[in-house]
Amino acid sequence: MSDLLLVCRLTLICVLAVAGLAKLRDRRRFATALGDLTYLPAAARPALAVLVPAAEIVAAVLLALPRTLTAGLAVAAALCAAFSAVAVTTMRRGSSAGCPCFGSRTTVPMGPWHVARNATLTVLALLGGAIALTHGTTTAPNAPGLALAVAVAVYLTAFAVFTDDLAFFFARTGQR
Repeated sequence: MSDLLLVCRLTLICVLAVAGLAKLRDRRRFATALGDLTYLPAAARPALAVLVPAAEIVAAVLLALPRTLTAGLAVAAALCAAFSAVAVTTMRRGSSAGCPCFGSRTTVPMGPWHVARNATLTVLALLGGAIALTHGTTTAPNAPGLALAVAVAVYLTAFAVFTDDLAFFFARTGQR
């Protein structure tokens, strides 16, 4: 079970750190993208432009530290569930707002790809939390388990980070 917990942990650390740092790197673009989410109160958008990336980075740090792993999984689950809700709400309203999650320069409106990505990340956080609570967090993985966990986490991270690019690619190939 520790190998599966490690996959959850590493994937969430990488995804949340990349997302938070991308938003901080291009704060103006993230703030502009929040403006496209017209259902968010205008007064809340400046605070969200700061709080969302800060929360992502805090969650990644909490996940990285053994003593705060369970708290990190809880924060990650809450964030990813909130991101799922944003994607679903945006789709339901028929908005063409894109997702500035990882600094992507594509202009793909939020859609099923985004919901699936965020739902998967939420499940990883919840699964990791269940494992941590039932089996503990101190079991050291063996070398093959560690290698496999890192490989799976790298794959899942790449898939999450490049969701917009994949959605753009498949949207373009479907139009030919």
